[in-house]
Amino acid sequence: MKKSAKGNMYEVTLEETWDLFGSYLDGSRSALVCAVSESSLSARARSALESSLEALGYGRESCAYATLDAEIDSAALFLLLEGIDPLCLIATDETAARALGKTYRCHVEPMMASRAFGRTVVAFRNFDTMLDDAQSKQTAWALLKKLPRLGAH
Repeated sequence: MKKSAKGNMYEVTLEETWDLFGSYLDGSRSALVCAVSESSLSARARSALESSLEALGYGRESCAYATLDAEIDSAALFLLLEGIDPLCLIATDETAARALGKTYRCHVEPMMASRAFGRTVVAFRNFDTMLDDAQSKQTAWALLKKLPRLGAH
């Protein structure tokens, strides 16, 4: 096993994951949360997620964004997600929810909270379009509040 200069084996795995999957990843390199999407999220959707995660105690810059494409199969997605090892996952669309379900061999239902491999998962049909009206925003916020809160609240 490789060791980092600081002697932290997890740091090596994290860096190797970003080196290997960097073209599919964006955002925080030491993410507490990973948002998985079929395609890149809009700036509006990222900002809304970051504000929500900040309100939940994760911090504004606590999210990594993983974008799926045809080259990412279940085994690769598993390596990517386990390599960055987030506390929880967000499927921002139905394609991402299906991919997470297939990867972790569990049912990830859009518009529900669930668990996958010990992590809380919240899944949306389409997070970006939910930001178009006030009622849908409230529904999205209610689902995001199913993620565990960090810190004193």
